[in-house]
Amino acid sequence: MPTARKTAATAADRIRAELQLIRASVTGVYGSLAATSDGLPVAHDLPGLEPTEISALVATTHALASRTTLATGRGQFREAVARGSEGYLAVYAAGRSAIVAVIGTSRLNVGMLQYQVREIIERITVHAADLGKWPTVPAAGKARSQAGPGQASPGQASQDRDGPPPLPTRRPSTR
Repeated sequence: MPTARKTAATAADRIRAELQLIRASVTGVYGSLAATSDGLPVAHDLPGLEPTEISALVATTHALASRTTLATGRGQFREAVARGSEGYLAVYAAGRSAIVAVIGTSRLNVGMLQYQVREIIERITVHAADLGKWPTVPAAGKARSQAGPGQASPGQASQDRDGPPPLPTRRPSTR
């Protein structure tokens, strides 16, 4: 298995553990999820809800709230809380590219949530930074220069497996 996938799975597992800690720490939390800012689910602790749909809606909430805070001169978006007839939805920015949403029942103590969740969001921000990182591998020129002509260096095979997929190359024009 490529290293990048192991890192992403580990980061998602750490984020899931933090989400479970939110529910364990605050009375009235129904569940929570972490998603990318474009609405892709990363990890969730949502019993009985579809995380893909919720992630997309939360990303929209985040985008709208972010735009509104900037337009009103309130700076960078940090959090938004919505209260419905059956409970609460709190949306938090977790760095530049991740969002955390907490769904609460009508018994949720929002003040306690705000107090407890700040450190957890900071840790999720750190874990989210690990998502999608490709491992550092030696530059192709350096790896090949150590091998003889026509030979792949020992690390070359793993570089091909572990790095990002190659970009498509443009064919020369035949005109």
